[in-house]
Amino acid sequence: MPQDNNTLRIILPGRLIDGVGETAQEGMAIAVQRNAIKWVGPASEAESLESKGAQREILNFPSGTLLAGLFDIHTHTNMPGDGRTGEQVNLDDSDEVRLLRSARNTAMAVASGVTTMCDCGSWNRNGFALKEGLAEGVVEGPRVLVSGPPLTVTGGHLWYMGGEADGVDAVRKQVRNLVKQGADFIKVAASGGSTSTSDPYRAAYAAGELTAIVEEAHNRNRSVLAHCRCTDAINAALDAGVDAILHCAFYDNDGSYRFDQKTADRLAASEVWLNPTMGLGNANRVRLANLKSERKLTPDEEERLERSTVSGENSLAQFSALVKAGVKLVGGSDCGWSYYPFGDFQGEIMSLNAAGLSPIEAIYAGTRSPAAALGNLDSIGTIEAGKEADLLVVNGDPSQDLECLRDVAAVLKGGNRVPTAKERASLV
Repeated sequence: MPQDNNTLRIILPGRLIDGVGETAQEGMAIAVQRNAIKWVGPASEAESLESKGAQREILNFPSGTLLAGLFDIHTHTNMPGDGRTGEQVNLDDSDEVRLLRSARNTAMAVASGVTTMCDCGSWNRNGFALKEGLAEGVVEGPRVLVSGPPLTVTGGHLWYMGGEADGVDAVRKQVRNLVKQGADFIKVAASGGSTSTSDPYRAAYAAGELTAIVEEAHNRNRSVLAHCRCTDAINAALDAGVDAILHCAFYDNDGSYRFDQKTADRLAASEVWLNPTMGLGNANRVRLANLKSERKLTPDEEERLERSTVSGENSLAQFSALVKAGVKLVGGSDCGWSYYPFGDFQGEIMSLNAAGLSPIEAIYAGTRSPAAALGNLDSIGTIEAGKEADLLVVNGDPSQDLECLRDVAAVLKGGNRVPTAKERASLV
């Protein structure tokens, strides 16, 4: 939606959640010019702002809340969110089809209010091509930070994406190669996962390899996000000094769940960010529950619903305890995976609230905290003068009811108005 970015746009919301204060503020306004936030202050002073000859435009949302655009730290843009595994997508689709899917997914994301997101693993050069397409304006979407193929041991989780590397020298070279191609951060599979040739209940990399990955990334000013599906991998990631732990599940080597107090204490004492990805499990359970209300589930579906229910209860109890201990949670949906399509990062934010974050804290976990974790807080993540005008307006007050985050009234990326999902649907 091309616009004259020199226009001084004054936004008058009912409430402002700026990412700095701890409450929603009334009687506030902001001014946007070109791609940046020019001014934030009392609505009573907005009329007297100097436009220096530029046109003025008033955007009035008296029943809405203005907040920073959402930032999803964990997505997979190549993935369809239709239940297919990564291995199935590897066999079924070409890189060209996967890249086209990424273009569709990014458009869905920005229409839902996500103005920045991380692609935490895509095939070969797809993530880099997506970023190039976004920069040239041939693809619509949020700001997308990409890792490229995740580093993984031979046969490890996501090996089919093209990031296998074993040994200290090889992982150092792979990190350097990813940075050369344009990686904004480094993703490492520190344990196995759903990939059939991997073991989710054991650490994948040796200590020296994982430390080398972090050293190389940090030496190039890149954050490291570590996929950890077991307690051993969590501790290995902490030892190596990663910046964020994805999933962060407390499973022992035999596959049994056990809350590990020593590891919990380490996490609480650290500065590492934790991404629970509980919204993914919730989406799967809701789907199966809806199916069960319509028809009898198959034995496989019944088993998956039972297993997911137990793991969901364990995860909620674990992160509730970790929140009380003082860990830092950050929002990442893992959308594209399993049955979690793009367009509802809000579900992950709500899961953080269920784990014990207040509504404002959960909102910040989906705006300010990801920017801090990736080193972008100087330009995005909060509503402050001089920062990028990546903004979201929702109807209602999400500081009282997070469901309001799904009722999107307006999205701005870099000062430009982006059609919302509702607006797009009305054109069909």
